[in-house]
Amino acid sequence: MLNEFRFIFRNKMLLISLIAISLISLLYVALFVGSMWDPYDKTENLKISVVNHDEKATLNNKDITIGDDLVDKLKDNNNFKFQVVSEKEADKQLNRGESVGTIIVPKNASANATTILDENPKKINLETKVNPGSSYTGSQVANSAINTVTTTIKDNIRSNYLNELFATAKDSQSGYQDTSDALGQMSDAENQLIDGNQQVTDGIQQLLPMIGQPAQELLTGNQQVTDGLQQLQENNNQLKAQIDDAVSQQSNVSFESENEKALNDVTKVKENNPTNADQYGATIVPYMASVSLFVVALSFSAIYPLRKTISKDTSATRQVLGKFVLYIVQGALAALFMSSWVLFVFNMTVGNVWKFILVGLLWGVAAITITSLLMLFLDRIGLFISMILLILQLSASEGMFPIELSSTFYRWIHPFSPMSYAIQGYREAIFTNAGHFDFGFVVALLITLIIVMMLLQYLVLIWFNRRDKLPFSIKFK
Repeated sequence: MLNEFRFIFRNKMLLISLIAISLISLLYVALFVGSMWDPYDKTENLKISVVNHDEKATLNNKDITIGDDLVDKLKDNNNFKFQVVSEKEADKQLNRGESVGTIIVPKNASANATTILDENPKKINLETKVNPGSSYTGSQVANSAINTVTTTIKDNIRSNYLNELFATAKDSQSGYQDTSDALGQMSDAENQLIDGNQQVTDGIQQLLPMIGQPAQELLTGNQQVTDGLQQLQENNNQLKAQIDDAVSQQSNVSFESENEKALNDVTKVKENNPTNADQYGATIVPYMASVSLFVVALSFSAIYPLRKTISKDTSATRQVLGKFVLYIVQGALAALFMSSWVLFVFNMTVGNVWKFILVGLLWGVAAITITSLLMLFLDRIGLFISMILLILQLSASEGMFPIELSSTFYRWIHPFSPMSYAIQGYREAIFTNAGHFDFGFVVALLITLIIVMMLLQYLVLIWFNRRDKLPFSIKFK
């Protein structure tokens, strides 16, 4: 059972190689994940060119300067390095990869903005440029910045129009009240006229016995005036009642600046995510940790002479137990070195540290049992198959993108990829609610995988012990 370790300690270079191999996973994660740990926190270093061709326009005797307003707004934006340059300079920088995007504000931007309420409103035709060939990720980030710019322009235009509309509505509201007050004053004046006319009527009635027919005619004419005044007052009161009703309906409607701001930004989004990732690097640790431990397994199987210690004098049981202990030591060291770097150097927030370590230990051992079985059984052919298996798992394990975005072939082999479950186990350990499978299922599957691989190795060793010559051996003369 200790033959494997006696063999290792007799070969010092092999011992050094195995120790170096156990550090591969740490180096893999430290360098790859470390290089992109939090790239979106450094977008202020990305240049985005702004080309402003816009010319001033007028709306209701107010200057509209869409381009200049945008430039002033971007000066306060610290998320990206916005620079105002000529179109020629912008193209040169974009083509050389010195900038990640360009935004061109057309000459008629402000003029078109003044037509929004016209019968045939015109749009502002912004032009944007990115260079995905130079940097696809950079172009994606640039598109995000461009969306910010277009939103800024939309807010600016909406704010200008809402300001005008609210001022008009406020004037209208005030005008309604003024009209109602004037109508009330007019009704009071008409009432005074009616009272005065009634006094005239009373005076004429006193003259009627003395003057006769002329007084009767005056009385009739004056009555018509009184009737007219009463009708005018009635119509006036009806109009005032209608206006008062309109004023009453607007009594709870406010057209102040706070209302304008609220209408300009009507939504408030409350984020209630099941998981949180403070850094981009944390989201790729499950993938890179799983890949790195399989690379350790592949390196171990390539360096360690698995067939060298096979002996007919030792039972298959003792041999397989010796190899299994070696696999545990090698896989555990690699997993612990890598996990320590993630936890203490990256200082990454992990939902459950013990689950994180457990997944690493199980996958580190499971990966070695897979590659060692292939190498033990098929010699260098097995090593080649292990490399193919790594490539397939890189493509089908849902490491970087949802598996639904992959082609049919990779979606089909995804459930058969052992790395798929290691990645899901890591996600569940780190984020708690991010794995497709229950953590207990992942643990059970990895343990089952280890047992099956060791049973197969046991059967291979039994078969080898019954043969005079190891099969599938590749020797060079």
